[in-house]
Amino acid sequence: MTDILTGIPAVPTKSGPTESGPTKSGPTKSGPTESVPADGNLSVRLEQLARHKGWLDRTAYLQGTHRYSYGEVYDRVRRTAGALRRLGVRREDRVLLALPDSVAFVVTFLAVLRIGAVAVPVNTFFHADELRSSEEIAEASLVVSDASLQKEFRGRSVTPRELTESYGPADDDVDTGGAPEPLPSDAPAFAVFTSGTTGAPRLCFHDHGDALHFDRAIGGVLALRQGEVCYSVSRMYFAYGLGNSVLLPLQRGAVVVLTPQRADETSVPLVLRRHGVSVFYAQPSFYARLLARPEAVGLLGRLRLALVAGETLPRPLEDRLRRVLGPRLLNICGTSEIGHAVLANGPHETHPYSLGRILPPYQARVVDDAGEPVPDGEVGQLQIAGPTIGPGVTRGSLPPHRLGPDEWFTTGDAARVDDKGLVWLLGRVDDIEIVAGANVHPTEVEDLITGIAGVREAAVCSVRRADGVTSLRAYVVAEPGVDRLATLATTIRSTTGAKLTSYKVPEDVEFIDALPRNSTGKILRRVLRGANRELPDGTA
Repeated sequence: MTDILTGIPAVPTKSGPTESGPTKSGPTKSGPTESVPADGNLSVRLEQLARHKGWLDRTAYLQGTHRYSYGEVYDRVRRTAGALRRLGVRREDRVLLALPDSVAFVVTFLAVLRIGAVAVPVNTFFHADELRSSEEIAEASLVVSDASLQKEFRGRSVTPRELTESYGPADDDVDTGGAPEPLPSDAPAFAVFTSGTTGAPRLCFHDHGDALHFDRAIGGVLALRQGEVCYSVSRMYFAYGLGNSVLLPLQRGAVVVLTPQRADETSVPLVLRRHGVSVFYAQPSFYARLLARPEAVGLLGRLRLALVAGETLPRPLEDRLRRVLGPRLLNICGTSEIGHAVLANGPHETHPYSLGRILPPYQARVVDDAGEPVPDGEVGQLQIAGPTIGPGVTRGSLPPHRLGPDEWFTTGDAARVDDKGLVWLLGRVDDIEIVAGANVHPTEVEDLITGIAGVREAAVCSVRRADGVTSLRAYVVAEPGVDRLATLATTIRSTTGAKLTSYKVPEDVEFIDALPRNSTGKILRRVLRGANRELPDGTA
């Protein structure tokens, strides 16, 4: 499936789930929010929930040495909402958030929703040109930016401090400017950018009511507990990270650790230990780096849940993680277009190497190139139907594109569904290589290579040779300290030759320092394909 960190654009189709025999949904517990009267405005609803549950004095966020209570967060939200109104932000205006993971991000995000505007988070690690492009695509009326990035934007911009100090209330009186905007639950609340891996980035709009569906689906699987401490490596400018650190925990009374700096394998173990993190979110490549650090392995073993998403989980890495975590490893998958995870493998029902079952209220099926459902076990393209799907638009001022709950969304993933309703992913449809006239799914070859001692990461692509014949090449990142690369290359070729059909065996191996990845961590196969040339003599 299009991973939730990158949200690669996918193609929606119009046929409804009842026509197809969709997969059976897995069991999901109801969320705790059902006893609270619904308010269409998500920001207001979350505050009402905290008040109803008695969470206002409880810790909501930990940042540095400071603890922010639920009550403190929502008080800041009201005041910031008033400041936004005084700046002239109105209902349905887009407000670009160029902020690191921080309480300032959370407060500004919820304040934008409170007044009926649309929050548009953007990757703060973008190049200056990408930041300006994001501002143009969103057609933002205002940018709320970290001070270090403010000079990169052409339109009106403020920092969170400027927002509250220059436009906030002058005293401690109630700030009526922050009164909530009455909204229906299907009003647009926020929009997230796709990665642009297969074209220009698009904005996927999500409604105020979508967070309730996320809570029913993946929230029911997580079953976050009041006071439980969570930490997400994925940042809040991605749909996955936004759900991890805002939309899901605030509906369950959990505590979230926020670190404005980029998370890495050195800082994360310190966070896990210092705060007693119980639920941890990261992508496969990050877990691979953590497993190389003994102290991190011990900390992973103390978690209640370790979620993995954002890339295909290689089988050798899944084996290593399950030896540490057992059933506490939860492999999930979703898209930016959907908003969060709709498939989950674990924790109560684990099926190694699969993506598990579809989560209600979503449905899934696999279709052929003509859009017709295929029998159980056959490979085709994965489609999802559900209530939160926004395929994306090219400009922020365009009407948000949303599919109805009975419309199928083509994710662009090659997959199969077995007779038990388990979904098995084979990779992106556009990643399939054609060798000797046959389709080769790269993950099959890559899983085998990454299971070889001395290999950290691998990717395979097809190469048109000088004689016109097409074959595979393996790009390999060796583990630190491996110096006999020619020997490792021989092992790779002999291992794949012994276990794969001949056309799936890489003809040569090129060792590189790192696989090319986009800002979300997804492998940029087009870069590898562009580098596919005849290798000089002496290359393995």
